[in-house]
Amino acid sequence: MSRRAFVAGTLGLAGGSLVSGCGGKASSSSDEVTFLNWDTLKGTPLEKAIRAWEKKSGTKVVVQPTPTADYDTKMRTLLAGGQPPDIMRINDDFVRGFSARGALLDLNKYIRKDKLDVTAYAKESFEFARQPNGQHTAWVLGYQPRLMFYNVDAFKEANVELPPTTWTMDGWKWDDFADRAKKLTVPGKRWGALVYYDTGYEQTFTINHGSPTGIFSDDGTKFTLAGSTESEALQWATDLTCKEKAQPPWSQLQQDGIDNQLFAQGKVAMYFATFGAVPYLRSTIKDFTWDVAPPPGDVQQRTESSVIVFTIPKAAKNPDKAWELLKFLASEEGGKILLEGGQFTPINNAVAAQLGAGDKSPAHLNLFGVAAKHLTAPNQTKNTLGARDLYRPALDDAYNCEKPVRDVLTGVKAQVEKALQG
Repeated sequence: MSRRAFVAGTLGLAGGSLVSGCGGKASSSSDEVTFLNWDTLKGTPLEKAIRAWEKKSGTKVVVQPTPTADYDTKMRTLLAGGQPPDIMRINDDFVRGFSARGALLDLNKYIRKDKLDVTAYAKESFEFARQPNGQHTAWVLGYQPRLMFYNVDAFKEANVELPPTTWTMDGWKWDDFADRAKKLTVPGKRWGALVYYDTGYEQTFTINHGSPTGIFSDDGTKFTLAGSTESEALQWATDLTCKEKAQPPWSQLQQDGIDNQLFAQGKVAMYFATFGAVPYLRSTIKDFTWDVAPPPGDVQQRTESSVIVFTIPKAAKNPDKAWELLKFLASEEGGKILLEGGQFTPINNAVAAQLGAGDKSPAHLNLFGVAAKHLTAPNQTKNTLGARDLYRPALDDAYNCEKPVRDVLTGVKAQVEKALQG
C-alpha cells in the first residue's frame, strides 16, 4: 500500500470540480492559477479555503481533478511537455527524484522575500521539502500522524488498563502493549492488536527502538532497515503474530483497508493507523466507544506522519500567484478552514493546537495535534518506490512466520541499495 494511495483514499476530497477547466493543457492564463489535484474537491474544506483565497486575492483558481489511477501519468506528461499547472499535488515519494531532475521550483526566494516565520509550522513536516542542496521544492499543507486506535469497550470488558491519554510512555512501553494485546485477544472473536499492516510502522517502531535513521540513511543511499536494531523492531511487531498469537495472521490481511474494517467490526482491539482513518471510523462505528493513544514507547516515543504535499513546477506560468495561494493554505487563516475537515493536521502549529474532539469519538483527538512535537519521517531517496518494491514483498516471508526479519532484509539489502542509486 503506497502512502499516496492511502492518503488519497482517506482524505475524502470527493465530489465535483471546484472550477471547470479540466482540459488537455494545464498551463494558465495570466489572471488565473491552475491547480492539479488527484481528486475532486467539491464540498471539501480545501475547496472552501481555495475559494476564500480567490475572494481575497481576486485571482481565479482553475482546479483540474485527475482520477487517482491516472494522476502520476498525467503529472509526468505535463512536466515533460513543458506545460505544467501552476500548482500540483505530488506523491511525497516523488519529491526527491523530481527535485534532482530540476523540475520543481525552489521556494526559498519566496520564503525569504516574505520573511516567513518557519517556526510557525510543524518542523519535521516543513523540513520534508528541503533537499540536500538546500532548495525547498515542495510545500506541505498538513500531515496525518499515526496513533494507536483502541476499542474502549473491549478494554473494559477484559478488565484491562486503558492506554494513556497524554503523550507518555509511563506504563505504555512495548512490553505493556504486548501484555495488553494478549489479554484483549479472544480466540475466534477478537485479536488484541494490529501493528504491522500500516507501513508507517517501519519508521515509527525502528526509530522508537533506537535507530538513528529508520528505513534509509540520512543521504538516502543506505538501506538501514536491514540493521540489527531496525530488524529487532520489525521482529517485535511480527512476533505479536508468530509468538504471542495476539495479532491477525498476515494471510488474513491481503485486502486494502482491512485494518479499518477489522477495527470497526470489533475484531481488533488496538491498531496503528493515521489521522485519515477518523472520518471512516466516525461514520461506521455505532456500537462501541473508541479512542486514540500515542504509539507505545521504547527508547523513544515518536510517530511517522504522512504529509500532504503540493509543489510549483519550475515551468509554471504564474509561480508568484501560485506561491501566494500555497502560503495562504498554510497560514493560520487557511489552516483553520482546512481543520474543519477533521482528516489531517494543518501544518500551522497554532491551528494544530486547536484540534479538539467535540462530541464525537475519539475523545482525545487533540493527540493528533500533540503529535506535531513527536514526529519522524523516513529519509528521502532518489528511488523510494523502487526500494519498497523490493523489500516489502520480501518481508512476506517474515510476516508469514517462515523466516526471521533480519534474514529477509539482509538478503535483499544489496538489491535495495542498488535501486536507491536511482
